Amino acid sequence: MRVSTRGDYASRALLSLALREDLSLPVSVRDLAKRTGLPQPYLEQILLGLKSVGLVRSKRGVGGGYVLARSAHDISLAEIVAAVDGPIVAGDFGEPHRDGACDHEGKCVLLAVWAEVGEHMRDHLSSFTLEDMVNQAKGLQVPRSRLEH
Repeated sequence: MRVSTRGDYASRALLSLALREDLSLPVSVRDLAKRTGLPQPYLEQILLGLKSVGLVRSKRGVGGGYVLARSAHDISLAEIVAAVDGPIVAGDFGEPHRDGACDHEGKCVLLAVWAEVGEHMRDHLSSFTLEDMVNQAKGLQVPRSRLEH
């Protein structure tokens, strides 16, 4: 699996919102683009997608912008990536034992492996919350990769 640019940008945008001092104050798309270094037109599209799945809320008019719709503790990286990229899977191979998927030698075994790989990726990304990322960005939590060595 490869996280797309949309998945990366969505994660960066939500992390930026989560890092704010006052989480109740909306951040304009322009300010968010400036803070994250992301292209504003593309960021606007991503934020609309995140709004449609309930990860952000928007306020219109002067002083408007975007805020997190839920606590950073309740938003996982898997949820963010899936919101903009669709289901997290290892590939578009189909499901074992469906629609003749097992008609050829070895195919069913590999389909089961690919399904398991996708499940591991979803589980791993689900284990990281925006709150974890905020704590790492503030130096309050050691990144897991450093703990494993």
